[in-house]
Amino acid sequence: MVSTSDAAALFACVMALFCSGCAVAPSVAASTVHDADAQMVVSCKYIGEVQGSSGWGNLAASAGMENAKNEARESASKLGATHLLWNNITGGFGPYVSGKAYKC
Repeated sequence: MVSTSDAAALFACVMALFCSGCAVAPSVAASTVHDADAQMVVSCKYIGEVQGSSGWGNLAASAGMENAKNEARESASKLGATHLLWNNITGGFGPYVSGKAYKC
């Protein structure tokens, strides 16, 4: 039988894992893709649509959102993009993002 203090310690450890460092760092190439607004990409070349998602949601929503954005930035960098204009950013249980990639 598990004592209350053991259960509390286990719960604290699990929560620490969820809340710490679950986000995956972007590659060097992806870190060069900048978030943009519509005005910033007016004179840039449209390259294509990108998207990203993550299984980390709910309690780890911030890490999940970063993972989804980093996945989209990775795709944008592979297309040769320098800027990303976000279309959709959805959090919750399954963070999802989509955007338009541009080369400026």
